[in-house]
Amino acid sequence: MKWRTYFTIVGLAALLLAGYNSNVWANFTSHYNPAPEKANKNEPSGNEASDLSLKSKEFTVIDESGAIKDVDFETETPDQNNGIVPTNLKVPSVDIDAPVTKVGVLDNGQMGVPKDDTTVGWFEPGTKPGNTGNSVVAGHVDNQSGPAVFYYLKDLQKGDEIIVTNEEGKELIYVVQKLESYPADEAPIKEIFGKTDKKRLNLITCTGVFNYEKRTYLDRLVVYSELKSSLGEEKGEEKPQKDTDYDIKAPTNVEVNGTFITWHAVRVDGIAGYRVYRSKNGEDFEKVASISEHERKTYTDPEASKYTYYVTTVYLDGTESAPSKPAKAE
Repeated sequence: MKWRTYFTIVGLAALLLAGYNSNVWANFTSHYNPAPEKANKNEPSGNEASDLSLKSKEFTVIDESGAIKDVDFETETPDQNNGIVPTNLKVPSVDIDAPVTKVGVLDNGQMGVPKDDTTVGWFEPGTKPGNTGNSVVAGHVDNQSGPAVFYYLKDLQKGDEIIVTNEEGKELIYVVQKLESYPADEAPIKEIFGKTDKKRLNLITCTGVFNYEKRTYLDRLVVYSELKSSLGEEKGEEKPQKDTDYDIKAPTNVEVNGTFITWHAVRVDGIAGYRVYRSKNGEDFEKVASISEHERKTYTDPEASKYTYYVTTVYLDGTESAPSKPAKAE
């Protein structure tokens, strides 16, 4: 019976993944007939989220009793309480001001869509805006009579701001990082919906040529943006974010010497560890290491001379600081 249960669970998971990879884009068309939505609301919160944060292995933390725990902040659960449920979305540079509704996963495995072309849909089973991870919002590009809510999304430029608000009036500001177009059946689902250490908001709509036979556009446009308070200054100055009650301090004195990247520890309570990021062009950084708070503040990279680095501080609640001042070999 145990094996039968195991294979049943694995089979269901495989079916769900296949549905996402093949059909998640199917409903983002201008001529649409959305079916009733059935959202997945099994999202952990409160104590459940705290328990989940102790079940992985990004950082090893020693608590006050001397016990060792493994902590993972690769998903949104550690900073779940920082996120908001969006009710409005504004993009001032292209004059978008639209209400936000929740959408989920339909019975056929597809992502739900807004019920009208003046409203945008936030993918509720995913990440909340303000949390670590990819939060996804979708909207229609046009209808049979003309432009819809996301018609001018293609005119956005890097640096433009996107503002999401909840029903209490709390605002979060995101900054556009890039725009990408993909064939409808080749979009990178993992990059758009999957795990990330950054706090992102991704806007999706249709683009390209309309296929009258299939009644859909052939391409999808994705606008990638990042929470403004989590971005460092363009010139590398430290810029702490303040979406908690304390200043989130970035490491100082980051240096690259030979194959070693070193930095000074942040001397405050509640630190889980540090993340090391690197970039060849000084702009597109990727995470390469996670160093626990009790370990030496150093990372070894045989190719260190080819990269620029920055380091962030990660707190026990999962909150990540802004980047440190970038550093590279002399």
